[in-house]
Amino acid sequence: MKNFFSSKTGVIITGSLIGIIAVTLQKLGNPANMGVCVACFERDIAGALGLHRADVVQYLRPEIAGFVLGSFAIAFIKKEYQPRAGSSTILRFFLGVFAMIGALVFLGCPWRALLRLSGGDWNAIVGLLGLTAGIGVGVLFLKYGFSLGRNYKQKKSSGWIFPAFMLALMIML
Repeated sequence: MKNFFSSKTGVIITGSLIGIIAVTLQKLGNPANMGVCVACFERDIAGALGLHRADVVQYLRPEIAGFVLGSFAIAFIKKEYQPRAGSSTILRFFLGVFAMIGALVFLGCPWRALLRLSGGDWNAIVGLLGLTAGIGVGVLFLKYGFSLGRNYKQKKSSGWIFPAFMLALMIML
């Protein structure tokens, strides 16, 4: 059976749905030009947990918990729940840190950059150029054989830690 989300139609429908959700969230009160921006949401959660002191961006975003708990539930329902961990953990951590810093420097994730551009913010062009350059560098690394190594199956219980943390944050909200 072909995976619907791997098909061209699946990608178009999913992208359209995320775009509609982003606009709807913005209309319902998310900050201007934010919609669905995972990088920005994580920055806000870090502030809510006291990891930075920028008052404007200190809010426990329920969207991230919704993504995590929803994905976790679907994986269970579809019997695809299989926690995995990779090699090169320190390198993976720092690549993630730099990806988040890069996303925030270049106006957030691609969704937010597109929302800003559609709202008339011409700075989004610079943001999209920065994101494109970063993706291009990543593609070059992959093209020349860069790999973080294989991933390994983990105990089922290890996959419960992050969803449990997100559930605890939702309870505190």
